[in-house]
Formats: sequence, structure tokens, C-alpha cells
Amino acid sequence: MEKMPYQELLRSSLQAFDWHFGLPEIRGEKVTLRDLRESDAPALMAMLTSEEVAEFVSPLPNTVEGFKEFISEVHNERMLGTSFCYAIVPNGYEDAMGLFQVRQLEPGFGSAEWGFALGSPFWGTGVFLDGARAVIDFSFNVVGVHRLEARSIAANGR
Repeated sequence: MEKMPYQELLRSSLQAFDWHFGLPEIRGEKVTLRDLRESDAPALMAMLTSEEVAEFVSPLPNTVEGFKEFISEVHNERMLGTSFCYAIVPNGYEDAMGLFQVRQLEPGFGSAEWGFALGSPFWGTGVFLDGARAVIDFSFNVVGVHRLEARSIAANGR
């Protein structure tokens, strides 16, 4: 199996990390994953409410205030241990341009579902793949997920 670039970091320093109280920052070649911040709300609204992005994702808020409430909700869900949500921050940016979310489908993350949304200017840049590898590694090696599922819409050719 291919060795993922984040595995050594995860094995060495994060296995004992309690993600319920805040997510560790993970840096990749093209992206940094970090906890969502309230200050990300305007950028997330701009990136994720465009027609081409919104067409294939679960409904997201359509106002800055709505995104602030969403961010507060994901922090509460993380503290309860039912889900976590990473901000996708491409190298050279400070604000989130997308997000990865992982939710337990059964208690204790025996199985979980993950989803993502990324602003269209970053499609095809490798940002998704770089971040996805890190989220998968974190899910299995730190959170303890045993099975990770995803759903897709058949009409989404990407």
C-alpha cells in the first residue's frame, strides 16, 4: 500500500490527540487543513454558494450569518464527538475555500460518512486530493473510524 505523507505525523504525534476540543492543523503540499473559524464565513459563502458548487452538495447556508451558525454547529458536534469538519485553506490563502466534514453513522465511528465542498477556482488544482488524503488518514488513524463512506450524485461527472 502506498505510504501517505501524513501517516508518520499522525502516528507519532496525534494518536493521543483529543480532537473533541479542537482539530490539529495538518499541512500538505498544496493545502492546510485546520479548524473552521467564524472569520471563514464570508469566504465560505463566496466559494460555496456559486451555482456550479451548490448543484452537487447538500444545502449550505446562503448568508454570512448562516455560515457563522454552521461553524458554531460543527464545533458543537465535534465537542459531542459526533462529527468533525476541517477548513480547506489552499497554500497562499488565509481563509477557508472549502471544507471536509466527517460524521459518524454509528456510535464510536465504527462507520462514518464524509463529504466535501470546494470553491470552483480550486477544482483541478490538486488541493482536493492533498486534503482528502489527510482527512482519510486522520479519520482512520486518530479518530478511529473503521469504515468511511461517501455518496455522490450520478450526474456529477467530476
